[in-house]
Amino acid sequence: MSAPLNDVTRDVSHQYDRLQVSIEKLARDRKKVRNYLNYGYTNSRSESYEQRQENLCAAVFDAAEIQPADVIVDVGFGSGEQDFFLARTRPFASLTGFNISARQVEAAARRAAAEGLSDKLRFELGEAEALRGVPDASVDKLLAIECAFYFDRERFYARAAQVLKPGGRVVLADIAFDDRAGFMQGRADLRRVGTRSSNRRIWERHFRTHEVRCINRFTRPGTQLTVREIIRLVPGGGFTGPEVREWAKLAFYTQLVALGQMVNAIRYDLVVLEKPAA
Repeated sequence: MSAPLNDVTRDVSHQYDRLQVSIEKLARDRKKVRNYLNYGYTNSRSESYEQRQENLCAAVFDAAEIQPADVIVDVGFGSGEQDFFLARTRPFASLTGFNISARQVEAAARRAAAEGLSDKLRFELGEAEALRGVPDASVDKLLAIECAFYFDRERFYARAAQVLKPGGRVVLADIAFDDRAGFMQGRADLRRVGTRSSNRRIWERHFRTHEVRCINRFTRPGTQLTVREIIRLVPGGGFTGPEVREWAKLAFYTQLVALGQMVNAIRYDLVVLEKPAA
């Protein structure tokens, strides 16, 4: 199940390993903890944090137009919560998830076995740019919810085009810099985020753009709410120093996203791409 990770992604994999350990600690102290690890899609201020996060997943699923016979790949699936939500709400044939956090892969696989879903949901350790073991032209839909800014985008889109069937779709809930804020890519830790235009030039080497819809006004409330949730949950959580540092880092970057959205320096887009028919 495991595959070697390159140097660029190793730090991110360690970060999410630590986050998953602390999430499991929270789960032991609470009867119910869902962990979607996304900023959500807010339709109403009265919605719970969890409902907003499910809304974002549902928006991606709707844009993908998932069908009962679909073979799906989900990259950067986090704890797997979004895939269990998909299994509860929509019919499809099978889903393979790829993630660079060994701890998250193990947790999702255990849950799939416990819920009798191992034949339908399979979770693998590996990079989105590699998708090891996925045959060419075998996938109907490929999903990436709030994670593509970690990827080598050229390699990711090229590999996605290989594994998708003609007419297949890639759907992303994606964060990028507005073109006017492209100078921010000068920071090493932000280089893969890209700008809306530069990312589009990359994907259009491989796909036809079906839709790019800015959803800033729906995702912005959740970015600030995420910071508040971290501040609320972490104190008293019994976390180790390294785990606290990872949550602090997540809160810091989330606050940057919130501020960037407020001044229109950051775009949060729902991106729908199609592989041209043969």
